[in-house]
Amino acid sequence: MRKTAAIALLHLKSMARTPSVWVMMVVMPLVFSIIFGGMAGSSEKNKPLVLYSAGSDDLSLQTAKLLTGNKQYKWEKVSAQKAREAVNNQKAIAAVMIGDGLAERIAKKEPLFTVAIQRETQEYLALYPHLEGAARTIASGYELAAAIGTDGFSALLQEASGQQGIRVDKEIIQREGSKGEAVSLSTIGFTIMFMMFGISGAAATILEERAGGTWARLMAAPVNRVQIICGYILSYFLLGWLQLGILALSIKVLFNGKWGSPLYFIPFASLVILTVVGLGLMIAGLVKTKQQAGALSAVIIVSTCMLGGVYWPLDVVPDFMKLIAKFVPQSWMMSGIREIVSGSLHGPTIWTAIAVLAGFCLLFYYLGIRKLKYEN
Repeated sequence: MRKTAAIALLHLKSMARTPSVWVMMVVMPLVFSIIFGGMAGSSEKNKPLVLYSAGSDDLSLQTAKLLTGNKQYKWEKVSAQKAREAVNNQKAIAAVMIGDGLAERIAKKEPLFTVAIQRETQEYLALYPHLEGAARTIASGYELAAAIGTDGFSALLQEASGQQGIRVDKEIIQREGSKGEAVSLSTIGFTIMFMMFGISGAAATILEERAGGTWARLMAAPVNRVQIICGYILSYFLLGWLQLGILALSIKVLFNGKWGSPLYFIPFASLVILTVVGLGLMIAGLVKTKQQAGALSAVIIVSTCMLGGVYWPLDVVPDFMKLIAKFVPQSWMMSGIREIVSGSLHGPTIWTAIAVLAGFCLLFYYLGIRKLKYEN
């Protein structure tokens, strides 16, 4: 054990003197997490901007009130010309123009309002059902109030626009209460991605050491192969925890982020790091040079991160992509960490993720150790 620890310490010192290791393992994931993860929020300034113009009659004003009741968007009232100019300059996702004579247009089956967009963005596609639903509400209200005249329709529309919507009691099933915000999945995803790049790159140094003669001298030392491999694995494992520890502390200080219960997070994160180390060893065993290892790592890591839900949630992908994701370790990493960070701690989900990751881990180590060449 002492020889294994000595090899791990020697390897860690060697990597610590390499600036690129610190950039890949610490600087890059922290920067990406702050930009795409920690700064994400639901503040007013982050809401998509929708501009609208309304006529001077009561029906137009009540229609505008009905539309702006959706608080998922930031609504601003401007003139029709300014609204179109803002959309053309990509300052707003849409411009909604509500003119006078709304009742006449309903009777003639004409469009109730005009919507100007530059292109069908995701924000607009999410807004469109609200606009369509509001138009149906107005048309249905007009038909119901047709027997009592326009004044009755105006009163009905005013009543509809003043409603707060159906109240829903929300209960968050979470075992551990927390005042801080849960760490976003994008933060965790970027951490896993850069950890895979960093550790796979560190594992590829075995090829460089074999070419430079360091590997041969180490084999000639009074240590066996098991101690050497365990020393390298231990160094990569500690390097992974160093990266994760720095990131977790930074997110905690900057955004008061919570990583879930340490009783669950530490063992699961350790399994994730061991799996990543096994992947790095497998890649090092399958290729002959460090350049080949870098190219193969980039292809494998980027493609599997895309399939495994690191860049975007798997909820938005087709069913066949969700099926493919089950054969990618990153999807199980994200699944288990999501349960732990959120505090829901759903047992079947966590234990399934642990079992699958353990299988990937054993497979990677088997292929890596078996394919690794111990002689020059």
